[in-house]
Amino acid sequence: MFGKAIDYRLLRLCAHGRHPEAEELRQLERDIGVESAQARFEKWNRRLENDIPIDPALRYLDVGCGMGEMALALAQRGCRHVTGIDKDPHYIKIAKRCARQAQLQDKVTFKCMDIHDLPNQAEYDIVLSHEMLEHVARPRDFLRRMDGILRAKSRGGERIIIAFGPLFHSPFGDHLNRSFRFRIPWLGVLFSEDALMRIRREFWRPVADEAESFADMREGLNKMKFSEFLRYVAETGWITERLIVNPQLKRWPALWRLSNLLLRVPVLRDYLAVSVYAIYRRP
Repeated sequence: MFGKAIDYRLLRLCAHGRHPEAEELRQLERDIGVESAQARFEKWNRRLENDIPIDPALRYLDVGCGMGEMALALAQRGCRHVTGIDKDPHYIKIAKRCARQAQLQDKVTFKCMDIHDLPNQAEYDIVLSHEMLEHVARPRDFLRRMDGILRAKSRGGERIIIAFGPLFHSPFGDHLNRSFRFRIPWLGVLFSEDALMRIRREFWRPVADEAESFADMREGLNKMKFSEFLRYVAETGWITERLIVNPQLKRWPALWRLSNLLLRVPVLRDYLAVSVYAIYRRP
């Protein structure tokens, strides 16, 4: 906004001395289980107008499964062939433990791996990605890869289901705001990245890295705009079955209608699209 030196001085006045997400992550690990997994799945499915296919005959892949909530929820709902993959071995360890505790290990498998390590035309009918696309370093390549690992022929399947956000250019898309004393909209857009990273290194403890950019953070942020996401999807040739932006606003009908109206304005959509929920299929 004013240059990295002045931005730093302004931001340090507002910063907490501790990174609150550290304790929240430990609490989340304690809370993971079948009930919490079902609650998260129901929220996701509701925002997609209850259109996520549940079929014991289909093969599901949850990319970036984290601690396995979505994969576990699918298995408990009767899906017999569910695989969850994530690059973080700590998350995979937790997911496997939860599967054993829920006695679902015969239906769901967790693997520590990257989507690009999978073979082409792998045997999956449904490929899911939940709350991770904003963290992927090369989102265009990631979306193409999702398409490449679907089955060549599927019995009513071949769906790509994506939910992610907040997008970087939305009001709180920097993923840093909660560590300030009050929330500052468009923080990552308005203030110098150097200043924000310096605040993160100096004030927010504990942190797992000494990142000098949003991309370098342990969780990583790719700064993809909503318009870029739409362009990447168009390049795949997928047919849109559901595309719902900012569904969290549905509880306030007037605000929901206003959001949908403003999202039609090209110059505004990148700064107002907070979360995206979508279902695509091949032509």
